[in-house]
Amino acid sequence: MSVMTMMLIAFVVGYGCVSVEIAGAAEESTAFPGKVSEWNGFDRYDFEVGGRPVMVIAPDQAAQGKPWVWHGEFFGHKPAPDIELLRRGFHVVYMRVPNLLGSPKAVNYWDQCYDALTRVHGLAKQVALVGLSRGGLYCYNWASQNPDRVTCIYGDAPVCDFKSWPGGQWKGKGSPRDWNLVLKEYGFATDAEANAYEGNPVDSLKKLAEAKVPLLHVYGDADKVVPWDENTGLIAKAYREMGGQITLIAKPGVGHHPHGLQDPSPIVDFIVSNSGILKSKVSKKKLDPVDAIAVTLEPAKRIVFKTVQETRGDTSLESRELYLHVFNPAGWQVGQKRSCFVVIHGGGWAGGVPRRMYPFASHFAKLGMVGISVHYRLLNSSKGSDVFDSVRDARSAIRFIKSNANQLGIDETKIAVSGASAGGHLAAATCLFDDVNDKADNLDFTPDPAALLLLFPVIDTSAEGYGQRKIGEDWQRISPLHRVVSGSPPTIIFHGTGDKVTPFTGASSFRDAMLAAGNACELISHDGGRHGYLMFDQELFEATLARMEQFLIAQKLLTSPGSPRPR
Repeated sequence: MSVMTMMLIAFVVGYGCVSVEIAGAAEESTAFPGKVSEWNGFDRYDFEVGGRPVMVIAPDQAAQGKPWVWHGEFFGHKPAPDIELLRRGFHVVYMRVPNLLGSPKAVNYWDQCYDALTRVHGLAKQVALVGLSRGGLYCYNWASQNPDRVTCIYGDAPVCDFKSWPGGQWKGKGSPRDWNLVLKEYGFATDAEANAYEGNPVDSLKKLAEAKVPLLHVYGDADKVVPWDENTGLIAKAYREMGGQITLIAKPGVGHHPHGLQDPSPIVDFIVSNSGILKSKVSKKKLDPVDAIAVTLEPAKRIVFKTVQETRGDTSLESRELYLHVFNPAGWQVGQKRSCFVVIHGGGWAGGVPRRMYPFASHFAKLGMVGISVHYRLLNSSKGSDVFDSVRDARSAIRFIKSNANQLGIDETKIAVSGASAGGHLAAATCLFDDVNDKADNLDFTPDPAALLLLFPVIDTSAEGYGQRKIGEDWQRISPLHRVVSGSPPTIIFHGTGDKVTPFTGASSFRDAMLAAGNACELISHDGGRHGYLMFDQELFEATLARMEQFLIAQKLLTSPGSPRPR
């Protein structure tokens, strides 16, 4: 299955346009030799291949084609993704060849293991690789010689150049013991010979890019053991220049540990969607112009801006990450003072995904701004989240952006916030609801933006507007129309007069209230336009972008559309 098909499936799932399932009937799990034991409720088999220990964890029922994941090192650390993959019918494999650090000898052992598992035991001909830390050397070095046998690679703080670790030749601490192992196992006579070696993962990406092998790297940006910019950063830059697809998930302030994510869903979804075992039933519904653009776009990275706890069915708590999906403009660098365009998706607070607004974030990134699409908690009573949580997350996102302005390459005083429908409500919430904050937020940073650009927003949550039943008795506390204050940022609203979801009268009343409070507010109406009108027509979408550009230029947040420059 092509990368573009996988992207389409991942995208439309969030909009209910497609159902995705494991293709075909489940298969009986393969019988393996050796000792049998139990691992997290699944059968574990321990045996040898080529004189080296191999461990296979088998699912209760194998998915069609018998897909599998293969760990480079440290199997069992942060096992949540493996447990979920086993539930979905994947086998999980680890070959114990420690201290070989991905050397040619290790690659040879992996070749033997691959042959045994595919030819003798019938596992799929293509495998997903998992490389934690030094495991990255094993995965990438084997994959670069066997690109046609790899579905995807998930690297977690992976070592991508042994000069960084264990060499410690730049910012990292290094490990003299392991550097000596590099010299020994790779057969280098001197340090100089090792330094001249051109077979590290950072040097061996071409065949992987040609084979269109997708990559996912999760990393802490404060890693002093395997510095991300000496490893993941170099991989990302080179791979993208080669036309390869790589997804980056950054964990701000996190070092080499802990690995993984609180919520393993992004890891599991990445592996499943790229393992060729999905089939889709796409409805006849045609993607609208914004959707059609969104499915082709990928951000430069996703950044964890907040970790939240939600209840499970048994009332226990589970943690998961919330992300900023970041689009960087050409020539972007850390420490710049660029303007920032933040956009928030709609969906009645109960649906939608950040990808929906990628076309807006990407558009303004092309004009020199840093574009960001925000992920937030959705209304879900079973998880214990409500609309107030959505509001808190939106305000947390802007506080995070401001507090990390240097790393994001932006000027914290030049942040424009936009949003569509319920996302427009959350955009307005960033400056109107000062009494609704997350307890963990740093209140030294106000979430007030420099400008608001609201697209058919939920602006009145009374019975005459939208949302009162979802919010409850305290609806007025988070109703923009009822919380207008002086000193609010300049605002532009795009709204259809035929909107029956968020009535136009609410937008008109909000504009009047803003002006009465001494705030700048402009309402751009579209005669007869239904809810979301500008998303469904290419010309209206482009005209809206052009008008948004004019507004941002007037607010000195954008230079001119034809000649963006960092400030």
